[in-house]
Amino acid sequence: MKDAKLFFKQLTNFLNLKQTDKRDLVNWYDLISEGGIVDEEQLSITEKKAKIRLLSSIRRDRTLKIKRYVLQWSVAATLVFALGFFGLRYFGAEELASNTLLAEIGPAQERAVILLDNGKEIDLDQLRTNQQVQIGESIITKDAQGQIRYLDAKSGKEKVQINSLRVPKGATYRLTLTDGTKVMLNSDSKLTYPSSFGDGDRIVKLEGEAYFQVTKTTTKSRFIVESKQQKVQVLGTTFNVKSYTEDKQTETTLVEGTVNVGGHNELAVKNRRLKPSEQAVFTASGIDVHVVNVADVLSWVDGQFCFDGTNTEAVLQEIARWYDVDVQYERKGTAAQYKGKIPRDLPLNQFVELLNYAELKTKALVGSNKRINLLIN
Repeated sequence: MKDAKLFFKQLTNFLNLKQTDKRDLVNWYDLISEGGIVDEEQLSITEKKAKIRLLSSIRRDRTLKIKRYVLQWSVAATLVFALGFFGLRYFGAEELASNTLLAEIGPAQERAVILLDNGKEIDLDQLRTNQQVQIGESIITKDAQGQIRYLDAKSGKEKVQINSLRVPKGATYRLTLTDGTKVMLNSDSKLTYPSSFGDGDRIVKLEGEAYFQVTKTTTKSRFIVESKQQKVQVLGTTFNVKSYTEDKQTETTLVEGTVNVGGHNELAVKNRRLKPSEQAVFTASGIDVHVVNVADVLSWVDGQFCFDGTNTEAVLQEIARWYDVDVQYERKGTAAQYKGKIPRDLPLNQFVELLNYAELKTKALVGSNKRINLLIN
């Protein structure tokens, strides 16, 4: 704060037209602009113009009238700069994150929690294989495939109960349902499903993103995935559904087999049948089907972030969920966006280095709430 007090003293003297202090202030300003304290890219266009005109006004030998006019304009510009700079430097709530701090933030790990009817949560990391935990009249167990089973505490017999499995940000989870269907849940996702399927339709509900490998049953019962906008109906197939609450659309991508995609009200939205490599994009205006690169869509399953040159904002949202950080992205003009893949198994410091290498200029800040905020442009 000593420098701040000195600066404001000099600024006051500048207003009083003390030539010595005016020169000190200009030299101080020039030092900042050359990268000593604040990177020049952080300065606004107005601040840059202020510096140019201020220095120009000092170097020119003009009449007193012109000097006074330029001085008034320069002082106003200097005040704009001073308020902006000191607001960022001294009163801002964020500071640069150290490389050591970023290195401590690793990629997503296998983790999920079970949400119980009474609002309690059980961290499956803390539930060992075949360990039994009694909650009320139910006994909960987890087997080697990640299946959660409920037993009646009195009879010891299995009872059907609805599971709500939540995968937090910075985590993923794989599980096998009782019918043999394998599910991989992406970060910040939730799957609601019965602890045991009956003879009818096998219905699960998804919030977020999941990759399904559905097992065909002897009864050929349908497997139905319900999300915020749509229903996906299959017999036995492999597909991906992405349906985050904050997204305006739901994407269903078929890998193999056949699926029908429709709305919750089948009369309002006509079902569309997908072929392998097709993606159905469900929006408020209906369903659009187009061919996609399945490998790119499933890059998260294979441990990669995939930038295809058009999806930078969407991928940065994935990064935010994957590392459980905040991301602010400012795309400049119509510049071409990055195309390529970046591994997901990196600590955040190495990942930031790769983003910068990919010309996605990234700065990591620590907020007053101790959360990491990535500024990307």
